[in-house]
Order: sequence, then C-alpha cells, then structure tokens
Amino acid sequence: MKAAHPHAPAQAIASLWDSHHFSPLDKAHLRHQDIQSVLDEIAEYPAVTRQTIGYSCAGKSIERLSIGQGPLIILAWTQMHGDEPTATAAVLDWLKLLHLNASSQALALDADWTSLVTLHVIPMLNPDGAERHTRVNEQGIDINRDAKHLQTPEGRLLWQQVQTLKPDVAFNLHDQNPYYSAGETPYPATIAFLAPAFHPDKHVDAPRLRAKQLIACMADTISHWLPCHIGRYDDTYSLRSFGDNIAGTGASTILIESGAHPNDPHRQVARKMNVIGLQSALEALLGKLYQQKSLADYYRIPDNVEDGLVDIKFSRVTQRCGEHEYVADISVNVDKQGRATVKHIGDLSGQSGFTHVSAYQTTVQPIRTFQLDGPMVLTEAEYLALLQQGFSAFVGDRSQLDNQSILPVLVLPEPPAYSTLYPGAPAFWLMHDSEGKQRAVLNGKIVHL
Repeated sequence: MKAAHPHAPAQAIASLWDSHHFSPLDKAHLRHQDIQSVLDEIAEYPAVTRQTIGYSCAGKSIERLSIGQGPLIILAWTQMHGDEPTATAAVLDWLKLLHLNASSQALALDADWTSLVTLHVIPMLNPDGAERHTRVNEQGIDINRDAKHLQTPEGRLLWQQVQTLKPDVAFNLHDQNPYYSAGETPYPATIAFLAPAFHPDKHVDAPRLRAKQLIACMADTISHWLPCHIGRYDDTYSLRSFGDNIAGTGASTILIESGAHPNDPHRQVARKMNVIGLQSALEALLGKLYQQKSLADYYRIPDNVEDGLVDIKFSRVTQRCGEHEYVADISVNVDKQGRATVKHIGDLSGQSGFTHVSAYQTTVQPIRTFQLDGPMVLTEAEYLALLQQGFSAFVGDRSQLDNQSILPVLVLPEPPAYSTLYPGAPAFWLMHDSEGKQRAVLNGKIVHL
C-alpha cells in the first residue's frame, strides 16, 4: 500500500464522493425501481459483473454486483429491512468510485488490488419491503429474524450466497432510528458499529477479533468527519439474526447502522460515511493495517444509547393532575407520517432533543376541545382566537372542518378521557408562563399567541 498521512486516503475518497456520487439517489426512501438505472450504469463498468441471483416473494429481482478476482472474499448486503435505504445508495456509490479509481488512481489502492480481493454487493435484499416502505418482507416476516427457519425466499437467498461464496469479511448494512445517541451525549449516533457474537458466551475468535479491529480502523477514519457521532452496539447474542449466524461461519462480520445527523433528513451524511468507512476497511485489509488495532480501540467507541434523543424536549414544564401540581420534562417524537406524539413525561435529564425548548415556569393548560356541530371553515385568525380561548383540539366529524389556516389541527371523534398530557397523546396543548403569555404546541410546532 502507498504510504500517506492517516486520513489522506479518506480525504481522497471523500472528495471523489462529493463529485461523483449518484445524485438521483438523494431521496428519503429508495424502491426497486429507483436503483435500476444505477444498476444498469454500474453493469457497464468493465471490472464489474452483474448477476440476478434470485427473486423476492413478490417476484422482484435481487441482484449481485461483483468486482475483483482475488482470494479474499468480501460480501456486503443492504436493505434487508425494506425501510432502511441509506446503505443501498452508499454501496452503489462505492462501486462507482472503485471504478473511477481504475483510471484516476485517486484512492489508496495498488493497481493490482482486484487480484487480491473479490467484492460482492447485494443491494436491496428486500425489494418488496422497500416498495411498501416497511421493515418486513411481503410475507410480513422480518428477514433478519429468519436466519434459523429460513421461511423467506430472501433469507434463503442470502444464506445460499454465504454458503456458496464463503466470505472472509461480511458487511451487514442497516439503518437505525434517529434517537440513538453516541454515548451519554446530546449527539446522534450517525454511524454505529457492531462485531456480532456468534455464541451466547460472546467468545472472540480470530475472525471476530479481525472484525473488531476493522471497526476500530473504520471508526478512526470517519471520526475525522464525525468526532462525536459514532456509536457501538451491545453485542448480546441473537439466535435468529443473520449477522450472528454468519459470524458463526467464520466470517469477520461487521454490522453498520446508519443513523441521523442534524439537518440531514435524507441521511446523506451517513451515506457518505458508509462509503468512507467501507473503503477504509478495504484498505486496512489489503495493507493489514487492522493488525495495529487492539480490542481497547474497539471498546473505546462510545455505547450506542437507545432513546438517548427525542425530536423535541420541553424542559421543566409545570402540570396539574387534580389538586397536585408537579414539574416534569416532556418529550415529543414525530413519526414518518409527520404525526407528533408525546413520548415521555418525567425526569428526562438523560435525554437530549434535536430541538430543546426551555419551559421553566410555564404551565400546561387543561385540555379543552371545541365541538363541531356542523361544517366549519377555519381561518387562521379564527383558529388563533380559539387557541387564545383555551381550545387545543376539535371534537366531531373531521370532514366537517375545512382548515384554511397554515397551522395543524387535531380533530377527535369524541371528547378525550384525559385533561392532562400523557405518553402517546397527540402533541397538541396550550401553556402559559408566569407573565400570562400563551404558547400553543400544535403537532409539536410551537406557536406564540
């Protein structure tokens, strides 16, 4: 391998990605049709072979792209969960940059690297789930919990590939929800790693040691861009999961989870970091640079903390329940359909919000609803007037309300059985501060009245 500054090769591929990544894949979600033109382009690269290796439950093609003819076998697969598309774009970018390197020699790869490695990529293992934007496949089964029974055609196909190709290194590429934090910090884990256990005792054999060393290399490289946004998953053994079972075949198995980053709704930061991380792993394998890393380097990566973050955190809000007054934090999360709901109420000092609202000396008003007795055209002025009167929701037939304001409205079929907020409730409420100033929270959006 070429001698260089530790981060110089990564800088090279980062620059190459900036200029040459597949821009049409910058989307909130990717379906089977979205990647076909990209697969067609990649199949034209002289060093790449394209093969349809099977079909999904609903008959969509599942394909494998391969480059290289060497004895070191690397297998990567993406979108096993249909609603986790980030790495699909990333591996296709990676193949394009490897192709461009053949002419530009921009990457830290010797000219003969393809004689040392064979890289196989299966983009979008679950095209049916991708089409429905769901985690599961057409059968309603989570493919990643089907490693033992192999009831899904996609799971059987992946296992056949593992048995046939016998990979030395396997990359299991996923997305995680946006609420994981990198350790006990306010920073989202944009990339999280795991070298999965292959037995409940979590024994570390030589392949698993290599996986941990490679992860340490990858984390060290991408920390140049993400110094506070890298996490490490707990390695509890999962009997039904493919990563754990593939690790049991002797493959150095690496889970990469793409997570959120501030002001990055399409997870393009995680996409780019996947490419840089995968390339750094390839370079570490070819140059045996991973041998310089220890287990301590792997465990130095902060824990990937579940529920470390929420979308909106309201701190120190006063509420009343009957005669009892209390002060608590309120967290709100927004789902994929844009619905904001109350997640937690209480001492949330261990959580941070992507948005933080200080509500000290602010009191939540009792929930009041306005009855819809017939058709109603709601202008913004009329809506603001109702909010100022203490009404935060409507009760009746949703079709009778013509909301012509730009503000979200909540219409309930019948009066709620609650007068105070509770977890799971829609994030619609009113509050006033010690000076009497009112604020409305409308589907998580704050409106000053």
